[in-house]
Amino acid sequence: MNSQFRVGLILLWLISVAGAYFAGSQLGPAPVSRPKALAPAPSPPSPGLTRSNRPAGSLSALESGGGKTPAGPDTSLLTEGGRNIPALVDSISKTLNQGRDGMFGGFGFFRAFAPLMELSAEEAEAALAEVDRTIEDPRQKRMIQSMLLSRMAETDPKKALAEVDKLVESSDDPSRSDGLYFSVVGALAGKDPEAAWKWYTSKRDGAGLTEDMTRLSGMIFTGLARKSLDQALSRFTALTDLDERNSAASGIAAAAKDPASWSRILKATSSWDAASGKEARAAMIRQWAGNDFEATTTLLRSLPAAESQPLIDSAGWGLMRSDPKKGAEFLLQNAPPEKTAERYATIMNAWGERDPNAAGEWLNQQTPNPAQDGARAGFARTVARRDPESALAWAQTVSEAGQRSNAIRDVYRQWVRRDPTAAETALASSGLTAPQVEEIRKAAAQNQPSSSDRGRGPFGPPRF
Repeated sequence: MNSQFRVGLILLWLISVAGAYFAGSQLGPAPVSRPKALAPAPSPPSPGLTRSNRPAGSLSALESGGGKTPAGPDTSLLTEGGRNIPALVDSISKTLNQGRDGMFGGFGFFRAFAPLMELSAEEAEAALAEVDRTIEDPRQKRMIQSMLLSRMAETDPKKALAEVDKLVESSDDPSRSDGLYFSVVGALAGKDPEAAWKWYTSKRDGAGLTEDMTRLSGMIFTGLARKSLDQALSRFTALTDLDERNSAASGIAAAAKDPASWSRILKATSSWDAASGKEARAAMIRQWAGNDFEATTTLLRSLPAAESQPLIDSAGWGLMRSDPKKGAEFLLQNAPPEKTAERYATIMNAWGERDPNAAGEWLNQQTPNPAQDGARAGFARTVARRDPESALAWAQTVSEAGQRSNAIRDVYRQWVRRDPTAAETALASSGLTAPQVEEIRKAAAQNQPSSSDRGRGPFGPPRF
């Protein structure tokens, strides 16, 4: 087995199982950056949880490897005749139970799962049977099964896939077990993409795919595109489900490793004018931006304006996730006047969710103009739950009266549930007229939109 692949796989599982088994304490949020024109004198941030006062045994308290760490599965389980599979499975189960109780630190999960990656295909098959027979915790069972199936798939992905089919069919809740397919389909698609495609279409046409399983198309199209890009693109055009198409487009994008290949794909798909085709091309751009922001933006600049502008609009979310500051600069540099407001909104939606302080500082540095109204209002709504006082200050910077009133109202709605006294005081001094204040209070009490905003949907990220 390739050692880099093994390390990468175990790292992936370290993250996923840690999230499933224990949640560490989180630091208390710092106040959100406020608009400069309205920012009061800075006040000390809430201390939240610090290294000195975090609960003992929390993930954060153990992040540097401290705390009590389970020893991991017993390495003495090797015998001259091979591994003692029942004892190994039992040892791993006990180790996972210790981790769930907050005892994992450092590389505890490596020690928990590493022995599974050393099993032969035959031993992995025997271990699967032992897990099914002895492990009762459904989360723990699926966790170990997935690792074992991944091990089997390295040498015989078809057999591993057949094992998943049997496990799902025999499960009391197949919908909770279909995630096991993600452990093996990628391996099969890498070795025999045609077989993976045949299996997938058979499942799909037989109504055997759940909604989440449409994401498997991404793995399969990566394999198909590596074998024949033209064939993969041809098969892509026959897909009709939007989620399936987006996943497949990302899979094709993942198969292209350099800007020259990206350019070839964009040229081959330039005739995809329908909405679903544009969506697929945008999904590819977002994928590439995450891999190489500079190369992706250079490629976009090289395209004719009529072709590049729709891609920039649609791929803005991906560009921002790749590098928020550079993404913001790129989106604004290439924005036609009629797109400026939309680009500001994209920037603040994508950045504000991830790092509201950095996003607020960036917006503070921009010259205020009406095109920012939607972004400022949206940012206020985004941070209202985290820091309602700062959120109200942002809402008050919206220049258009109607949007400003709506933004203040939405912040107040969230704030009044947590601190009615502070919310009422802030609303009274928000600069709105007495009738507007009264209408907002009544609407919040009834949990209904105000008359000036009937039919308006909640603010959120644009759909690409």
